[in-house]
Amino acid sequence: MAAAAVRMARAQDSLRPIPDDRLEIRHDPLKGRGVFACVPIAARTLIEAAPVIIVPAAECPLLDRTILHDYYFHWDGDPDGEGRGVVPLGLVALCNHSRRPRARVRRNLAQGTLDLVALVTIAPGEEVTIDYNCPLWFAAED
Repeated sequence: MAAAAVRMARAQDSLRPIPDDRLEIRHDPLKGRGVFACVPIAARTLIEAAPVIIVPAAECPLLDRTILHDYYFHWDGDPDGEGRGVVPLGLVALCNHSRRPRARVRRNLAQGTLDLVALVTIAPGEEVTIDYNCPLWFAAED
């Protein structure tokens, strides 16, 4: 019985999120939640490789009728039509839009991740923003 308890405790320890002292989630009064740098992040740095849940093309219209509409990404196929979507399981889903983004999202089909890559050096306190590359459903601030 004691061995089972030790195994369970180890399993729970291994399921804890990996601490990332480089980033934090903050609330912006205009945009809501966002991802901010805590330390300098150099241009071309891989900020995050977020694993994804792949959504079949036929199920994407269902996502469009939920809150996940604002958080899922196009994965493959025709960018303006049919194709699968992905729901990212990481901070990339919380990055706000900017017309002058500090980072970009790169689909990594081989690894099954959405890679968040810095376009410019991001200073501590600056928001990690991306260009949504789609018609916006809100008024963009910058």
